[in-house]
Amino acid sequence: MGMFDYVEVDEKHGLPKVGYQSKDFDCEMTTIRISEKGRLEIERGDYEPVPKAERPYPDDDGFLGMMGSMRKVNSRWEDLNHHGMFNFYGNDGLNFDGEWFDFDAKFTDGDLVEITRNKEDWG
Repeated sequence: MGMFDYVEVDEKHGLPKVGYQSKDFDCEMTTIRISEKGRLEIERGDYEPVPKAERPYPDDDGFLGMMGSMRKVNSRWEDLNHHGMFNFYGNDGLNFDGEWFDFDAKFTDGDLVEITRNKEDWG
C-alpha cells in the first residue's frame, strides 16, 4: 500500500466518477487534477497548527490527540506543466469489490494528449 495522492479528473474527459489515486508524484495525500483545459495541476498550500481544543480528540495526550493537528491554508492550484505519462487508478466499490479502473494520461508540453485505459486485471 503506502502513501499516494488523490486524483480528480474533470467530467469533460468522460471517465467514470470514482475515487482515483496515483503514486506518480509527491505521495503526500494531496490532490492532483486533470483540469477541464487538460492541464495536470497539484493543490499546494501552507500549513498551520490547529489549537488542541479544535482537534477531533482534544482530551487525548497520545496518538489520537495528534489527529488534526495541522490544517492547510492558502490553497492554490499549481500547473505542473507535465511532459510524459501519468498513471492513476481506482474502483467504483467499497472495500475493493467494485470494477477497477487503471488509466494512463499522456501529456505533451503540459497539454493532455490522450487518456487510455490499461486492460490489466487487478483481481
